[in-house]
Amino acid sequence: MRDAFDIKPYSLLSDKEFAAIDDHLYFEKAEKGKVLLIQEITTVEAFRIVVSGSARFFFEFNFTETLKRDLHRGDSFGGVSILLNEGIATKTLRILEDTELITLDAHHFLQLCERNSDFIHFFTDAFGKSMINRTYAGIISRQVKDRELNLPFFNQPISAMYRPAIAACSGDTPIEQAARNMAENNSSSLLVAQNGKIEGIVTDADLRKRVIASELDITSPVREIMSAPVISISDQSQVYEAFLGMIEKDVRHLMLINQQGDITGVITEKDLIAAQTRSTYLLIKKVKSANNIHHLENIHAKMTRMLIPSVQNGSSTEYITKLITAFSDAIIDKVISFAIKELGAPPCRFTFMIMGSEGREEQTFVSDQDNAIVFEDLEDDKELESAGLYFQALAEMICTQLDFAGYTLCSGNNMAKNSRWCQPLSVWKQYFHKWIHTANPQDLLYSSIFFDFRGVWGDITLADELKTYLLRAISKWPGFLRHLTENTLCFRPPVNIFRRFVVEKTGENAGCFDIKLAILPIIDFARLYSLQNSMAETNTLRRFFRLHKMQIISDEEYRDLVQTYNYLMRLRFLRQITVIIDEEKEPDNFINPAELSYLDQAMLKKSFWRIKKFQQKLSFDFTGTA
Repeated sequence: MRDAFDIKPYSLLSDKEFAAIDDHLYFEKAEKGKVLLIQEITTVEAFRIVVSGSARFFFEFNFTETLKRDLHRGDSFGGVSILLNEGIATKTLRILEDTELITLDAHHFLQLCERNSDFIHFFTDAFGKSMINRTYAGIISRQVKDRELNLPFFNQPISAMYRPAIAACSGDTPIEQAARNMAENNSSSLLVAQNGKIEGIVTDADLRKRVIASELDITSPVREIMSAPVISISDQSQVYEAFLGMIEKDVRHLMLINQQGDITGVITEKDLIAAQTRSTYLLIKKVKSANNIHHLENIHAKMTRMLIPSVQNGSSTEYITKLITAFSDAIIDKVISFAIKELGAPPCRFTFMIMGSEGREEQTFVSDQDNAIVFEDLEDDKELESAGLYFQALAEMICTQLDFAGYTLCSGNNMAKNSRWCQPLSVWKQYFHKWIHTANPQDLLYSSIFFDFRGVWGDITLADELKTYLLRAISKWPGFLRHLTENTLCFRPPVNIFRRFVVEKTGENAGCFDIKLAILPIIDFARLYSLQNSMAETNTLRRFFRLHKMQIISDEEYRDLVQTYNYLMRLRFLRQITVIIDEEKEPDNFINPAELSYLDQAMLKKSFWRIKKFQQKLSFDFTGTA
């Protein structure tokens, strides 16, 4: 077996070292044309060596391939990305001909690097030699700068924001001793372990609430007051991931683990606050601590101003929209709590749903409302009528208060305060049935808004039941997808056959095109294939990822879709902050291509060309015509 692996760096291993990984090595085949890695997108899960066949490594920069290198027998890839780029592909790799590979997963690869200095030096030396090439060094330094040096607070790694010291005790430890251990370690938390496994965590808040306030016997075992399970994230995570973890799980401490699964520390809410006192995180904490609606007046504008540096510094649009989503969800949670406190407890189960860009978790700084209420069906007519009146009053109050917080009322009246969109579950099922089977232009418009929904407050199972009904109804009536496709194809990218931009001729937006409309075909593409495959996911990028995993779209299509979507979303954000800062107006989506650089114009036209190509695929797959 060893003879088959007489290729560097495996030839650098002793027989004993090789024997330790022998069971973890396996042969893998890759077909011609397959893209195994996508630069700055793919997580590198394995180190691979070419046994036969060939592949091409290259950088993608401004839609062109540069620094190409063909790989043949004995050449390897993935090692530098795992070791020096946080496990993210530094380059794109395409298989040139049917190829056989020797594969070792990243976990065992890292273990091998720890044990053998010659093995790890093989990769660091290769990286160092590559950095002599100025073009290579320039691209790598730009990637690092984008990821670390020039990034705003939330896109920075948490590695420098926590203390690696870990205090722990057994579950049988008396509470008094546990508190003493925390004080001696100057720690606000203590991990509780049993037989080498983490059972829970005790924090200073647990001591205050569960011991002091409850006058619990301090000789009791610490297991009685610990919080479990412990929420963990990778110690290579970025600040925004820690922030979202705390918000979503409503905790103040997160356990950190490395790539090998070992515990490296605990990061706390105070760590994040100390690292950045003016942050969106604190703004969300302000929302959560608000006592009345007056504390939330136009708070959306404050969030926008705080995120402007993130856009300017080149943060990923996915990261920005995630933060906007977390902020918006917190606002909705607080507003509904205020409304219910004033109106009294709801008469039956209900869920508050959001649709459109908010339902897809893709909001930008332009923020109008698209929401609805679904409540459970009641057999008694009087109870049903009474419930309808309650939820109508609730919806009116919620939408009004969201407007007060800076989320403007929808001009199309697609809000819960419109009685049509505040109905029991059975009525919503009737709506969806009609939209699917009638498919007139208005119904198709509703479907593009309401089909991207998610429940954010109340009994979410009602939203889940509605989603299940929707997907089953579409599977039984596939003709609807054809109608939806035909409607989607009416939205064409704003560039003509002569590759000139199509812009408004008159009015205040003369010379501009609406980039929100330009992005719609990509969103529609993701929605159509997701509905066809009964996928409940609503977020566009996550839809692309799942479609790619299901092999509905190819590697190249996945790469092009993600890159095009991210580029257009970035232009959209840049336009919005330009209006806010330079023009001191409310943000909009109108871009004047004449004001863009030559490079951006070229990239924009390339993006629109790609969209046309994807629309041709849609047309062929759903209507049978190209």
